[in-house]
Amino acid sequence: MKSKVIALFALAIVIASVGFICAPTQTESVSTPAAEVVKWMTYDQAIALSKKNPKPIFIDVYTDWCGWCKQMDKNTFSNHKVAAYLNKRFYSVKLNPEKADTVHYKGVAMTNGALAAKIFHATSYPTTVYLEGDETLLQPIPGYQAPNDLYRIIHYIGENHYKTTNWEDFSRSFTETVE
Repeated sequence: MKSKVIALFALAIVIASVGFICAPTQTESVSTPAAEVVKWMTYDQAIALSKKNPKPIFIDVYTDWCGWCKQMDKNTFSNHKVAAYLNKRFYSVKLNPEKADTVHYKGVAMTNGALAAKIFHATSYPTTVYLEGDETLLQPIPGYQAPNDLYRIIHYIGENHYKTTNWEDFSRSFTETVE
């Protein structure tokens, strides 16, 4: 009898130890999926995709040295709700005007810098640019956009509210947040 109690006690300790050892740590996620990230592409890739499956185009005009651009990458584009919405409703482009890459705007070859400055009127960084799928410029918006601010803007454009509602009315009525 005493040996059975000791064996049961030992078995209980082994089971408890296995549960403790295999338990997720604080940094592990029990059932939360991995955070979604923005699926960035080149300008020409976005245009080609939009011709097959029309969506608006979101462009982050940035430079490597821009501190506010880095803050948008860290705080805004890394937000899972912002990333998920951009991936669902837009083709998202990272465009560095200081790179000498050639892009094609409405079939005309030009540099990233010419596209940013002459077509998108982006002369400060960061600037977010919104295009219809046919490359019609909707709006460039200069400056840092916090997650909630950008989330409101991408809903306005992504759901075509800009076609029927002015920004002030939409902004007052939009209450969803990224938190």
